[in-house]
Amino acid sequence: MIRSTFSGFNTALSSLQANQKRLDIVGQNLANMNTEGYTRQKLDSSSLNYVNPTSFYLNENEVNIGFGNSMDGVSQQRDQFLDVQYRTQNAKVGYNENVKASLDSLKEFMDETKIEGIATSFDNVETALHSLQDPSHVNDPVYEGEVRSRMNATTTLLNSTAQQITIAETNEVQNITGDSTSENGYVEDINDLLKEIGQLNDDIKKNQLVGNSALELQDKRNMKIDELSKLIPIKVTIENDHDGVNNTTGASTEQIQKDADGNIISAEGESIINAWPDDLNIDLVYSTTDADGKVTSNQTIRLISGSHIGDTDAPTKDLAENLNYGKVELKLTGEAAYDKTRALEDPSKIALAFTAAPAVISAPAADADGKVPAKDLSTLQTITTDVAATKDDKTTLRLEGGRVQASLDMLADGVSSIYNGSTYRSYDYYMDRLDKLAQTFAMNMNNLNRQGVTGEYKKSYASETDPLAALNGMPNDGASKGADGTTDVTPANYLLLVNNGVSGSDGQSAHNITAANISISKNWISGTTHIGMKGDVDGQNSSTDTALNMLQSMEDPQSTLSGNTYNSEMSATSTYLANDSYNNQNALKVNTTVLDSISHSKDQISGVSMDEEAANMMTYVTAYNAAAKVMTAMDNILQTLLGIAS
Repeated sequence: MIRSTFSGFNTALSSLQANQKRLDIVGQNLANMNTEGYTRQKLDSSSLNYVNPTSFYLNENEVNIGFGNSMDGVSQQRDQFLDVQYRTQNAKVGYNENVKASLDSLKEFMDETKIEGIATSFDNVETALHSLQDPSHVNDPVYEGEVRSRMNATTTLLNSTAQQITIAETNEVQNITGDSTSENGYVEDINDLLKEIGQLNDDIKKNQLVGNSALELQDKRNMKIDELSKLIPIKVTIENDHDGVNNTTGASTEQIQKDADGNIISAEGESIINAWPDDLNIDLVYSTTDADGKVTSNQTIRLISGSHIGDTDAPTKDLAENLNYGKVELKLTGEAAYDKTRALEDPSKIALAFTAAPAVISAPAADADGKVPAKDLSTLQTITTDVAATKDDKTTLRLEGGRVQASLDMLADGVSSIYNGSTYRSYDYYMDRLDKLAQTFAMNMNNLNRQGVTGEYKKSYASETDPLAALNGMPNDGASKGADGTTDVTPANYLLLVNNGVSGSDGQSAHNITAANISISKNWISGTTHIGMKGDVDGQNSSTDTALNMLQSMEDPQSTLSGNTYNSEMSATSTYLANDSYNNQNALKVNTTVLDSISHSKDQISGVSMDEEAANMMTYVTAYNAAAKVMTAMDNILQTLLGIAS
């Protein structure tokens, strides 16, 4: 039996058309092989069969064959599993990169393995005191001047280091907020990306409904999602919403309208021929810890909720409620409103409040209309402590990676930076250690010199339970009797190290000394104050006692410094920083290697390979030529048949 006249032509024609389309796609791929974010495209095709093939059980001799090739569409070659892995790993790399930049800024002025810093300056003070304690030198102003000069160098280094930490901390705040800079902060970047992805969701769905796969728009969206994943940890899901039913409550969401004939139409009433496209959702991933610091659960909040295309009441809803994307805002823990001045004064209070997309329709706590109210989710960086500074409540909320969490970790207060789940110590942690170092040094030097000036060796303002209370316990005004019981001795006569405040009661006093404000007293510089030369009346009462006691203090372990000397405390602080930097660099190296491996696997699937495309081109050209020859053969057959008939 001879088949229908033009059946063979149709089969060959479908092959010609399909292979021509494949060649077009090869050209498109090669043209965009260097286009950022481009995903390799391919033709989706299937065999075109009979509509009503002969039944297997019928007594027919005819062998059924198809009608050629059907072009079903053009799609991207992507692996969703690799996309998930890439974005998860991208958040880890973003976290480590941000921490590295922060720790590198600290190492520039605190890594004392490479610079002669504060630890060396304490050695120099000790050397000067060694010279001063010699009986032949104790009355020589040159040797006292050397001690003063060395202490001044130490206080200047403490001031400079504290200032550099403050500058680094301010830069970190600006990374998040963008305040006082020409660049966007992370908050603005996140909001821009959420808005762009939400709008792309709508644009892509509109195109898909009219038969355009919008692959270039999908590439753009994927780039935005990858960019977002470096800032905050996200989970991307594809959800089929064509049934119009809330997946959680089971209630109808009326997302799809149908005309009188049952055809799907859009919210604007336009007919939709193609299948209802899937929606893309994005969730923020975070974890919470209980009061004991244990992670209780990993949770999510919906930041991108599909699109509004097909939502029947979308045109009538308030614009703010009609958004399919959430937002993030700056907050200050414990304060009603965000204030950039207060944020710089106490960066540890900075928190981010994430608000879910108002268009969320498949979350558990939906209202009667199937809508979920906006949900605020604030990051918490502060650990509450009791009076004894022990950990009281360690409840925190942490993002599972990303640049934002890295900045928040570096801005946490000193106690929280150890217990909030961060591996690395914050700016405030290092500032606290410097402050205690400055306070302890000032307390001891002033207390020992007071004894040398007044001769009151049995009296100390230091407290056994809180030695640093001596700073606020020393007389700031009024008089203190000397050893003979008659001479008035004011603090100005013995304070060597003071708060350099230019105004207020703290200025030139021993009150509220920090690394940022410690300095040599003006009275010592002017010659009003000297290192005391009265010894212990119960001892030998030597004029070198004060210098000897100061020298001994330089070598003694200090309870306020966890048993370290001044020198070893600074060395320990520098070691903590070096260890943090080393650990983070190792983590960054590992995470970057994993990310590169995932990226390579992605490129093998989604990237354009010139060799592979060239091989495909040869295959498609061969198939095209073969189909053309089939058509030529069919033409010859037809010509022969027509010749016979004539």
